[in-house]
Amino acid sequence: MSLIQVISKLDNVKETSETIFIACEEDMEEALSAATKGIWTFSSEWLMNCIMKQELDLKHSQFAESL
Repeated sequence: MSLIQVISKLDNVKETSETIFIACEEDMEEALSAATKGIWTFSSEWLMNCIMKQELDLKHSQFAESL
C-alpha cells in the first residue's frame, strides 16, 4: 500500500492519486482547483472526525463534491 501525501498548497503536489487536500470554507477556490486536478479534497471537519475515530474515512463524500 502506498503512502498518502497530505499537502497544504497545491504547488507541493507530486502525485495527485496519492494526495489529500484539506480545506475549509475560506479555501473554496483552492479546493475546487484541487478537485479539478483529481486530488482527493476534504473539509477540515472531515479531518477532525477521522482523528476522533482514529481512521481515515476515504468513502465519505469529498468537500468539493458536496457543493
